[in-house]
Parts: sequence; structure tokens; C-alpha cells
Amino acid sequence: MRCESANLEAGRGEPKIWLTAHLDSKSQSVPILVRAASSTLLLFLFVVAIGIAALRPAGVIFPAWHFVQLLAVMAGVPSLLCLVGNRSAGAVDNASGVAAVILAARSLPSSTSVGVLITSGEELDLAGARAWAVNAAKGSILINCDTVDDAGEWQCMWTRDSGRLCEAARAAAARIGISVRSRRSLPGILTDSIAFACAGLTAVTISRGSLLTLARIHTARDNTERLCGRGAAAASQFLAEMVTELS
Repeated sequence: MRCESANLEAGRGEPKIWLTAHLDSKSQSVPILVRAASSTLLLFLFVVAIGIAALRPAGVIFPAWHFVQLLAVMAGVPSLLCLVGNRSAGAVDNASGVAAVILAARSLPSSTSVGVLITSGEELDLAGARAWAVNAAKGSILINCDTVDDAGEWQCMWTRDSGRLCEAARAAAARIGISVRSRRSLPGILTDSIAFACAGLTAVTISRGSLLTLARIHTARDNTERLCGRGAAAASQFLAEMVTELS
């Protein structure tokens, strides 16, 4: 089954810096925390399997090989049982990010050239971001905001070398009195910045949350009863400071 959607974008001047967030949401029968853990385990077992295969020609036999195979099958079960639905309101993932980028853009001086991109189809293999990146101007810088809870650790996640953006994030965070951790994107968790980076663009994702946040998103519990918006307000200030740092 196919469906149509559209990205929304607006710009001031000729923007090189874009604030992005995805609009769509979904629910899943298996929480993303469980799926991320299973993906990480599968990646680890894949590396182990390669090591075992490499040692076999030398006559090294791994006695627990069948245990590794069984563990790999068990690790793959969460993905096999994961069904997609429409039972999540998407408050933290990702109404929080959409609100943050719009508020950030509005708070910047009118002389600041900046763009806002609201993507669709993020929950469908980053479809909206991939489509936009095809015609993106060379040298575009994208600051993606995805999932901003009211509490938890601030993170600046990257896929390819984004040293300048990570430095800007640390400088912006210091100015508003928060701490941010720069890290590679988590296995099993897709964000639009991954699609942008794969297209050769400079991109990071700004996020805030905890393990409790990961357990909540893509479920019916991701609603405004558990989110007041303090995180989105703080994120808008954070994003605006990043744009100022990069301008």
C-alpha cells in the first residue's frame, strides 16, 4: 500500500542552516527500547560470528557456536513481532521537536538567515528527509530536533564527522547553562540526520530524554499527560543559540 505526503519548509533569506523535525508519528507493539537493545545484541553477535568464521580455517572450534545461533534468533524476535499502528499521539516523538524548531526560528533576529524543514515519512525509513536531501544545496547544515522530554540527558547525535556542529552544540549549551553529550547515533534508532548525513550533508540530531522516554515513545503513553513542554521550550533556546554560533 502506498500513500502520499509532503515536507513543509520555510526560509528567511537564502538559508544555509536548517532547523528540522519530523511531523509523523506511529505506535509499535514492541517498545523502541527493546528493539534498540535487540539491534545492539544482533550487531554484537554478527561481529562474534565473523570472528568465529575467521578462526575456523586455523582449526579453532568454538564450542558454544550453537548457543550464539540460538541467541541471534532470540535477539531477532522483537523485530519480527513489531507491528505498526496509529495508537500514539506522538507528544514527545515528535510534537516536541516540531514546537522547538518553530519557536527557535521565531526567536532569532530577522536578520538571521535560517530555514525550517518539517519532514514527513520519518517513521517510514526517513522517507521525507531522503527526498529533501536529493535537491539540497551543497554545504547545507541541518540541526534536527527529535524527541525532547521534560527531563533527562541532552544529546547531540551524529552519524558522520560533524565536529563543527558538536562544538557549536557544546558552546550553545554552555551559554544557557545546560550540559550536552555528543555521541554517535544509537543502533536501532533512526533519525532524519542519518538520511541527511548519508546524502553528504552536515547534520546532527538534538534530543533529550532517558530510558523511560525510550520506553514511552511509539506507545499510547506518549501523550500530553506525561509531557508539559518545558523540554521543548528549553530546546528552542538551545537551537537558537546553535544557529547564532554557526552564523
